[in-house]
Amino acid sequence: MKTKYTLVVLILLFNRSLAQDVPLFQSQEPVNLRITGSVKSIKKNSNDSTFVAGKFLYQKDGEWVTVPAEVRVRGNFRLKNCYFPPLKLKFNMKDVASTVFSGNKTLKLVVPCETNNDKNSLIRREYLCYKIYETVSSYYFRTRLANIELTEVSQKKPRKYELLAFFVEDNSMVAQRSQGKVIKAKSTSPAAFEEKQSIRNDYFQYMIGNADWSAVFQHNSNTLYVDGKYIPLSYDFDMSGFVNAGYAQANPSSGPRERVYRGFCKSKEAMEEIRKDFLEKESAVIAIIESESDNFSKYESNEMKVYVNGFFDILKSDDNFGTSILGKCRTK
Repeated sequence: MKTKYTLVVLILLFNRSLAQDVPLFQSQEPVNLRITGSVKSIKKNSNDSTFVAGKFLYQKDGEWVTVPAEVRVRGNFRLKNCYFPPLKLKFNMKDVASTVFSGNKTLKLVVPCETNNDKNSLIRREYLCYKIYETVSSYYFRTRLANIELTEVSQKKPRKYELLAFFVEDNSMVAQRSQGKVIKAKSTSPAAFEEKQSIRNDYFQYMIGNADWSAVFQHNSNTLYVDGKYIPLSYDFDMSGFVNAGYAQANPSSGPRERVYRGFCKSKEAMEEIRKDFLEKESAVIAIIESESDNFSKYESNEMKVYVNGFFDILKSDDNFGTSILGKCRTK
């Protein structure tokens, strides 16, 4: 029995080390990519379960290296309403062994929705949501920015786009780092989630003004099972008020910029504890926004900080906290 237990521990530690050591997430410098292909074709020939063979180039030490990959579309709203579909990439581990993608079996690639002028700015805003999530929760997806030179060949004349995008690690990698596993379920009782992690996720979603999620029904949310506890793991924040995308008007909430608290009621003691925890991280959250200030106009940078400060102002006021959060939490 002791030998079996030791083996299990070693396997968990090995898996955790693999998740931590993948080179893609050891740097925050954007990866430079070159992709040639047809957006129309990838939409037509792939779906949630069907991959198509492809390849792209990435820059390594000044040279362009070819990376074979299988690709499929993913998502719901963006897939139906955007020009560029969000993608999922699958690799043969041998093909990427000597590349920056080593150790990753699959990755999500988040790309702009539309071709308009603010497309890359919106992607950077969503990327910031992921970085903020890292600050307020122990369970998060790692990300890495990418500069993509896309040659679209489905037009009569090839057209080039300079796109900002970012990679998101697979949920299995998060599970390995957390020494847990991903749970697939049509629904999970709100009471089943670990209380404090659930509140952290609820507050985060409220902070960025996102109503397009559900931990219970795994909408833009995965569920981790760690140490006998269910943990929400959120993703896809483009519908949030913080990102402020024009297409978010289609979100059936009270408004794309208006905060709606969608968390379930938890013990007042836990909600107060996480309230205090978030207030202690206020400066760290603002610092993340300021770290990207060179990539935004002064107006955009200030607007994002003002929006987030609106959340912290609610936390700082007992009356506003009671009205906007404690008084709005869901009971069913």
